[in-house]
Amino acid sequence: MLQYSFISAITPVDMDATDKIDQTLTCNIGDVTQAVDVSWKDPSGGDITGSTAGYTMTQGTVDLSKVQKSTLTITAATLQGLTTTSPLTWTCAAKSTLYTDSEQSAFQNVVVTFLTYEVEVKSSEVLTNTAATISCVVNGLTKQLDTVAWEKPDGNAITDNVEGYLIDEGTYVSGSKSQTTVLTIPADKNTADSAYTCVITSSEKRKKYR
Repeated sequence: MLQYSFISAITPVDMDATDKIDQTLTCNIGDVTQAVDVSWKDPSGGDITGSTAGYTMTQGTVDLSKVQKSTLTITAATLQGLTTTSPLTWTCAAKSTLYTDSEQSAFQNVVVTFLTYEVEVKSSEVLTNTAATISCVVNGLTKQLDTVAWEKPDGNAITDNVEGYLIDEGTYVSGSKSQTTVLTIPADKNTADSAYTCVITSSEKRKKYR
């Protein structure tokens, strides 16, 4: 008897990611009225099961739009054990539980591109005793930085709008996967070459940059 899959609409969700935190992949199965059985494979083609270390698989349930959202969460430790200099591909497939004799669907690719985390420090070339700006451009992010702070050359913290200093924390820009924070130094503090420090805190990274 000819067998075929009753799964016609699988939409994997490609994503940008970092290996510094756990990541969750998504595979949407559409046009279903009863939850299907979703399978996942790792980049080497190995089956991922409920007992596979470093992975947590959720089958998902069917919502009102007849879509079942299955997710695969991968621990940061597992990601850091992979070579992420190039995109990696996990795959997902589904099998009907309503038509038990049907075949499993073809596996679909979920491509993960890993971002390179880096900070570019930019300063303005101005004369002493004039206001100056310094910026830290943080690249390779997947979300807003948790906190942004600046320190004086002596290591003391700078408070926004105190002593003439101004801090613009910036906003995460999804298109460039970056966030730019800017420190404005008042003219009376810009009397000599000095090294100010931006301190960024994120679940993806924490570091100081001069």
